[in-house]
This record gives sequence, C-alpha cells and structure tokens, in this order.
Amino acid sequence: MSKHEYLMESGDEATRLENKTVEAQTVQHMELVGLREGMTVLDAGAGTGAVARTMARLVGATGSVVALDQSEERLRHGRALAKGIENLSFVQGDLKNVALPSNQFDMVWSRFVFEYLKQPELVLKQLGELAKPNGRVVVGDLDGNGLFHFPISAQMSQQLEALQSVLEGVFDPLVGRKLYTLFRRSGFTDIRTHVLPYHVYAGEANREGLENWEQKFATIRTVAMGAFPSERAYDHFVQEFMGMLRDPDVFTYSILIIVEGTPPK
Repeated sequence: MSKHEYLMESGDEATRLENKTVEAQTVQHMELVGLREGMTVLDAGAGTGAVARTMARLVGATGSVVALDQSEERLRHGRALAKGIENLSFVQGDLKNVALPSNQFDMVWSRFVFEYLKQPELVLKQLGELAKPNGRVVVGDLDGNGLFHFPISAQMSQQLEALQSVLEGVFDPLVGRKLYTLFRRSGFTDIRTHVLPYHVYAGEANREGLENWEQKFATIRTVAMGAFPSERAYDHFVQEFMGMLRDPDVFTYSILIIVEGTPPK
C-alpha cells in the first residue's frame, strides 16, 4: 500500500490513530491470539506504534517488536512516543514489498489495515513469508464500518450505498467477513476466528467516537464528494450522519473480526 493509496492520509492522521487506540482493548486482543513473553512480533501497518508499544510491554525484555509503516511522518511521531522502550524498533516500508528477512517473527499482526488494501491477497502472502515456520499471522478488521444503524432513513441508506460505491478500491467497510476465506484461499492452516463488538453506540456516541468520525469525513472529503451532486449535498450528508450518531434513539454498531493462521511454507 503506497502512501497515495491510503484513504486516510492527512497531517492529522498520527493524532487520530493515537486517540482511537485503547490500550485495554489492545491487551484483550493480544491475550485472545496468544501473545506471550519472549515473542518476536511484527506490527504491520503500525502507524504511530500505539499497538506496538503495548506489544513491547507484553513480550517483555526477552521479546522484541518491530513497528512497520509506510509513513515516515507517523514513524517519527511513534519513535518520540516510544523513547526508552528498548525492545521496540521502527521500520519504514510498503506492505506489498516488505524489506525484512523472511521467517523472522513468531507473530505477524495487522489490524485496521486490510480495509484499505487494493491487493489483500498479495499483502497476506508477504506477511506469511515474514512469519517463522509454525509462526502465526493475525489480521483484524471491521465488518460494517459506518454502515450498521437502526433506525436509519431510506435516504441515508441510499447515500451510504453510493458512498461505498465511490470508495470501492480504496476502502472496504465489509472486509472483516472476507478475511477467513482470504486465509483459506491463501493456503493458511490452523485458522481460528474471533468475533468481537467494536463500534457500539446505544444512543449518542461518545466524544472520542464523534471526533473520530468528524475527522474521517473531513479527510475523505475530496474522494467522497464523488457520491454527491455538490459540496453542499456532501456537507448535508455529513451533518445528517453525525446527527444520527448523536440521536438517543439510534443504535449503531460494527464488528471486529480477527483471523489468525499458520502460513504455508
């Protein structure tokens, strides 16, 4: 995934990634997939390393973590935040052509990355090659990102469908449900799946959630306006969507699907 392909690219992306990463949630996910002390781990598509910092703490001094991202700006931000964490290093690179030795990691982790990939099969193959024999590749992503609300107006449903169509190829809000089949068709074995709630707003979304969505809509504006007849129409859609997230009568949710497997060697 090259920098220009990343839909969320903006000068504020490092801050957004830090703000949306909840350490307790990350620990839960790590425990679920068996991260242990002493492991060597790659966080593929690490952003600022918010998850990698937690990983480094969990694997301890006998383990090590590499945070890989395409953005030098985000890695620079991450290095500053990780100052003093000796078992965490940062590497810049493209997930389609990772310049790291093969068969190096006990676990290769990638969360909230595959939704943006044009060639997920190629990236999964690359990640598999980085894992040790009998190592694990773990990919987590959302199903229904921004799509599942009740009640929802017919107009909003139509607009979300049009937006989904315009974003095809740069963002897949339903990628979570596709991961198991992707692992199967890529030759992975001992595949395990975990299904967890992610965005769950029973009534008004929390402040962090609202700020995250507002920033998303601002960042994707240039691309997303292709689904609307005018800038004013897009702005009205965003206003209505944010109003839906603030409505005490609306239930909004998405699902996090985590798939792990042993790559073919």
